[in-house]
Amino acid sequence: MTAMSFSGAISYRATAFIVAPLLVLVVIYGCLWPQGVPTAFFRLQNGANTMEITPKDELETALEGVAMENRTLIIAILNKAYVEQNAMLDLFLQSLGEGEDTEFLIDHLLFVAVDQRAFNRCRTLELHCYKLVTEGVDFSKEVFYMSDAFNNMMWRRTLFLGDVLRRGYSFIFTDMDVMWLRNPFSQLDRDGEDLQMSSDFYYGNPFDNFNFNTGFYFVTANNKTVALFDEWYGWRNNSKGMKDQDVLQKMKKEGAFTRLGLKVRYLETTYFSGFCQMSQDLRKVITVHANCCVSMKVKLIDLRCVLEAWKVSNSNGTSNATTTAWPPTEITPKDELEAALEGVAMENRTLIIAILNKAYVEQNAMLDLFLQSLGEGEDTEFLIDHLLFVAVDQRAFNRCRTLELHCYNLVTEGVDFSKEVFYMSDAFNNMMWRRTLFLGDVLRRGYSFIFTDMDVMWLRNPFSQLSRDGEDLQMSSDFYYGKPFNNSNFNTGFYFVTANKKTVALFDEWYAWRNNSKGMKEQDVLQKMKREGAFTRLGLKVRYLETAYFSGFCQMSQDLRKVITVHANCCVSMKVKLVDLRCVLEAWKVSNSNGTSNATTTAWPPTEITPKDELEAALEAVAMENRTLIIAILNKAYVEQNAMLDLFLQSLGEGEDTEFLVDHLLFVAVDQRAFNRCRTLELHCYNLVTEGVDFSKEVFYMSDAFNNMMWRRTLFLGDVLRRGYNFIFTDMDVMWLRNPISQLYRDGEDLQMSSDCYSCNPFDNSFFNTGFYFVTANNKTIALFDEWYARRNNSKGMKDQDVLQKMKREGAFTRLGLKVRALETTYFSGFCQMSQDLRKVITVHANCCASMKAKLIDLRSVLEAWKVSNSNGTSNATTTAWPPVKGICLHDTATKQHNATKH
Repeated sequence: MTAMSFSGAISYRATAFIVAPLLVLVVIYGCLWPQGVPTAFFRLQNGANTMEITPKDELETALEGVAMENRTLIIAILNKAYVEQNAMLDLFLQSLGEGEDTEFLIDHLLFVAVDQRAFNRCRTLELHCYKLVTEGVDFSKEVFYMSDAFNNMMWRRTLFLGDVLRRGYSFIFTDMDVMWLRNPFSQLDRDGEDLQMSSDFYYGNPFDNFNFNTGFYFVTANNKTVALFDEWYGWRNNSKGMKDQDVLQKMKKEGAFTRLGLKVRYLETTYFSGFCQMSQDLRKVITVHANCCVSMKVKLIDLRCVLEAWKVSNSNGTSNATTTAWPPTEITPKDELEAALEGVAMENRTLIIAILNKAYVEQNAMLDLFLQSLGEGEDTEFLIDHLLFVAVDQRAFNRCRTLELHCYNLVTEGVDFSKEVFYMSDAFNNMMWRRTLFLGDVLRRGYSFIFTDMDVMWLRNPFSQLSRDGEDLQMSSDFYYGKPFNNSNFNTGFYFVTANKKTVALFDEWYAWRNNSKGMKEQDVLQKMKREGAFTRLGLKVRYLETAYFSGFCQMSQDLRKVITVHANCCVSMKVKLVDLRCVLEAWKVSNSNGTSNATTTAWPPTEITPKDELEAALEAVAMENRTLIIAILNKAYVEQNAMLDLFLQSLGEGEDTEFLVDHLLFVAVDQRAFNRCRTLELHCYNLVTEGVDFSKEVFYMSDAFNNMMWRRTLFLGDVLRRGYNFIFTDMDVMWLRNPISQLYRDGEDLQMSSDCYSCNPFDNSFFNTGFYFVTANNKTIALFDEWYARRNNSKGMKDQDVLQKMKREGAFTRLGLKVRALETTYFSGFCQMSQDLRKVITVHANCCASMKAKLIDLRSVLEAWKVSNSNGTSNATTTAWPPVKGICLHDTATKQHNATKH
């Protein structure tokens, strides 16, 4: 064998040795391979046969195409509203095109489109685009702050961004309303932070800030941040009414950042600026975010100003020079107001604000008394240095400057605030709305504040009582019933508000209501917003201040050791306020000079306005838990044996579920004989004495004595309201056949009045009757009774009821913002228009009947008929009409007239 043939044989054998086992392996593999799986598995595939865990899907391709070498990119969410011509997308791209070292970043920016129109526009501009589709959700419209659509979009982006992290990509997330003026990456590369977040307000601590904002942040992809985003998204179903940012803040408060081992840095607003707290240094500013601004229209206007200012500074070559402030623009942050706020605010950007007009600054008027309280209160004098007086007319401003106080002149063209403004007048409402607009501007600049009316006496420093648990808003109360987080009786004359996006949005929405709330003052509008869920929708944490500490004339604190402020609420003229507040201050000085304010003494020393007088004691003893009672006026003519009082009590004793109401009924006796008889019967009695007036005889309809008695009761009832008590007023000639309370509690009415004739419209009736009505104690009803009584001297020959009807015709109810309901005569019946349904009737009033003798005859017939129907078991049966009775001649006549009218 030759060498060649020997080597060939070896080569052949070697090949056979290698190939044969391979063939055997292929045969075995073919036998073991499961049926149905194509052999195409062995070929490189694209598209159809990619497995679920293949990382190179459409999103991965998009991320890979945009990311820098270190797997970092920029992400922005895009919807239809942003991509209109000259809208937010164009402005955003303009900022990147004109910023310093920012244009190339567009190549590393992924626009995530949430609707088709946004995606198409993105592709047209040849940007890097990814379409994020969520079935059943339309993100194609502008989404307003804290709407359901807003929250859905925020949560969808959180889920998406968590997916990006899971794939190993770090990113800057940016809202579209952020102007990029410089490349941020050099400022973001620090010391191994997992998360770097922008701030609404920055107070110097880069590692602890509750005012962060998720509109701009940089997150590094690692196990800790992936876990954070998973947990964050997992909260969505347990955080109704909270946006994603609020949830993240809550997670931080509850220790999630620490538990996950995250290193988080909060970005300084000097570099990463925003409208909440604007950077003052053009040499340092990197981004500007339109935070603290809720509509796109406003954002666009203001951001264009920012960009224009930036271009001007660059063209002048000042952006890197020694100039630090923004050039003048419409949104110049350091204006006269900013200077005033900065000069007054404490280190934590908190101040006190009071509105000042000509009427307050007269010698020995409200301003002097207000300053006196601060000068004599405990630990309050220094607060004057942090108090900004906002003057609404020149005289107020001049007086303020003369006293060397901190003053700001707020001028509104065409409006004169120089006179005393009466409660609920047009001038009053204009002044209230102007202050709402102004205060919203203060919040937008990042300042928290206590707002105080001038008729509030400051007896102690309130701040220790106000610093609680992260509340956004803390409001004083006219009446406080023990619930710090649910109270409809709040008062905007004293409150503390923290500057953040939620409170800025609240004040913007509040002011926007002014044109749709004719006849309502701003406080009523805010109460309406609360009822309609605005506080919850905006994610606000609101606390209502206890009247034990933050007191007022509506509900006076009984404890001198606790009281902090006293507000002259439930009092409508400045003259009366001044008298009463001087008494408050004098009582305070006396208690301090005696050393009792911190001792065991709890009650106010005796003064003219001592809250716990004889009437207060009577009201307190009779009222139900919700401070509601029944009031009836009693005179000698009613208390004779077998007269009106006995019949009235008989009806309560025999009515359905009415007997216990006697315990909550205060009889107001207008003469000694009536008072004595009341006491003999062991009823709840109060002796109302009016010098020189004799109410002891029967008073005939429309006589002078009748009218005097009516006006005296109006004055008295206004006093009851001022003390914070709701009441049913009932004439004695009303038979109570059923308990009316359940029928009276409806939908927040201020006043519910019986009708002589009911015309089917519960909210428009001119035939009301003041012999039976239910009134809720609040500022509006107090103002009504004050105005009603004030009309007595100009309404000669008119009874109080006619005056009230005239006030209604002249628009007083609307002007005062009152919600008034007329009671149906089917339930609250009377001789003028008798209820035809025994199953429904609650009360029967002897109206349309002029003498007591006739009333007694007819009401006895009513009561007898009621007893007969009850004994026959018909009152709750199908029988609807009254049984035949004798004596109700007026009822018969009225019924015939009513039926004739119907036919």
